Amino acid sequence: MEIQTQELVIHGAQLTLGDRQVLRQVDLAIAKGQLLALLGASGCGKTSLLRAIAGLATLDGGRILIAGRDVSDLSVQERGVGVVFQHYALFPNLSVLENVKFGLLAGCQSQAQATARARELLELVELQAHADKLPAELSGGQRQRVALARALARKPSLLLLDEPFSALDESLRLPLRRSFRRLQRELGQTCLLVTHDREEALELADHVAVMFEGRIAQCAPPLELWRAPASRKVADFLGAFNRIDARHIPEPLRGQGRHWVAPIGVLELGEAQNGGLGLKARLAACFTHQHRLVLELQTVEGDNLVMWAPHEAVLPEIGTVLDLRLPLAALRHLPE
Repeated sequence: MEIQTQELVIHGAQLTLGDRQVLRQVDLAIAKGQLLALLGASGCGKTSLLRAIAGLATLDGGRILIAGRDVSDLSVQERGVGVVFQHYALFPNLSVLENVKFGLLAGCQSQAQATARARELLELVELQAHADKLPAELSGGQRQRVALARALARKPSLLLLDEPFSALDESLRLPLRRSFRRLQRELGQTCLLVTHDREEALELADHVAVMFEGRIAQCAPPLELWRAPASRKVADFLGAFNRIDARHIPEPLRGQGRHWVAPIGVLELGEAQNGGLGLKARLAACFTHQHRLVLELQTVEGDNLVMWAPHEAVLPEIGTVLDLRLPLAALRHLPE
């Protein structure tokens, strides 16, 4: 894709904090109107990259372009981005309406213009009935919606979100992030979402960039990540793959690399058919999760596997040796 069609382009971003290199030649791009999730564990550099894009940290090397304009040396105010933080950062002594208006008034809009824009945004986030309340009178989910409305008030070309849902209870987090995704699509707002939550990233994003130790390991649409992780490290981090030692599978696959992976969802009970891979494994444990049962198994060769089953499944006793099948087409050899 050409640079002109991108809302954000990062070339060779480098950043060192103290004696630690936190960004290592990062290249990244987000198309206009899309949401990209930057996914990684704590300390991988994802928040440092967000801060550099916002102008809150200065790169040691590389360039940042927003809407085709090099903003690498511009101030926070000159970059035209909105930021939503994990802990809201609302003014406790200002009403909901005044919080949303704050940036508009600082940008020299009139009281009437700022009030009209703020009320429009509060309607978008379904908080118009709470306009006169103080932040302390709102729930966590409502406060985060105020923070979102405030970040959108000045119509930023790029919206940056730093773990915006992680402080919320799950009962609030799931509906809020889905309502945010609907709003993002409705507005056509370009977004960069920083998160450590794999489910959140894969559910919300058009593209997901998986980050390790200051580098982007893979950037792809969610389905591509599931179907074709670029490395064993990416597959392990996503947590949705079984790893099988190549010494324990038939020829000709056995000689083509040490480790193979297959999506957890394709492993089934039953004997192998039509050239599939047959395995025998002992049921070691079973856990009840929100959407499924999770079975932990160990093959007779010593590989640890996971299998999913519906809640209504009738399961054998722990310790039972089971016949399992796996389609060979689902197996994928990955580099380290």
